[in-house]
Amino acid sequence: MHLSSYRFSKLCSAALLLLFGAILFTVAKQAAPPAVSDGEYLITQYADASGAQGTCYTIENENEFYIIDGGWAENEAALRGIIAAHGNHVNGWVISHPHRDHAGAFNAIYQAPGDIIIDAVYDNGFDYDFIESVGEPYDDITVMERYVALTANDPKVTHLKRGDVFSLGALSAKVLNAWDEYVLYTVGDEKDYQNNGSLLLLIENQNSSILFCSDIKYDMNDLLGEMALPEISCDYVQVGHHGNWSFSEDFYEKTGASVFLFDAPAEITESGNFPAKELKDGFVKKNGTVYDFSTAPNHLILD
Repeated sequence: MHLSSYRFSKLCSAALLLLFGAILFTVAKQAAPPAVSDGEYLITQYADASGAQGTCYTIENENEFYIIDGGWAENEAALRGIIAAHGNHVNGWVISHPHRDHAGAFNAIYQAPGDIIIDAVYDNGFDYDFIESVGEPYDDITVMERYVALTANDPKVTHLKRGDVFSLGALSAKVLNAWDEYVLYTVGDEKDYQNNGSLLLLIENQNSSILFCSDIKYDMNDLLGEMALPEISCDYVQVGHHGNWSFSEDFYEKTGASVFLFDAPAEITESGNFPAKELKDGFVKKNGTVYDFSTAPNHLILD
């Protein structure tokens, strides 16, 4: 064999090895979620198709399918695909609060569901008239307006209150925060009522639980730290407000959780320009497991 032919052959072999490795890497990244046994529920955290921070989770077993939030309107197509893979049937859809990065995709789907059947919707019981009167400093109020127009007087919709307990199949969901006078009296000069009035949910199975902190921020840290103990004890935590200007490390430490989910891309969780990085680094330093959009979809099991 000529030297040039030999080199060409080696290059081809190397290229094939690289291609094979890339295929294996892709398959590994797209590996099937863990199997769910009887009595267990699979929780999945999804990255948002917009590329920005957003919140979209599903909770499921072989017979039931639930959604929490859903992300931006740009996430609509991806979310429709996920719903289609579950027979176009959503047993329950929880909207933590109607901000663009939480309720945008819901609005798009609810106004034109097509073949999708949604049995029940739950929200944080926000006061639309109040928010409209004081303004919304951190989001586009048209998303909230659209949500109100779509769901007003809809018998499928339940406006949750602090202290409520509702069911997601065999799971128990306790409402530890919702829109009420506690939020109005506690929120500071920033007037960030909608984020701080979003749902704080403890979702429990027989042996494990997850705390969804939605977009609640530091304003509510002390009040909820006192009111919710010991009910915030859990195994997993969805970190409040994408990890930015969120609860204190002390609050999260009181949960006893070992796994923390940040609803944000690495551009936020790994950037010193955002407090999410410091919070994430603090969890890692204490041997916590941290997930963000860089590894999504991320899977947990509630047993």
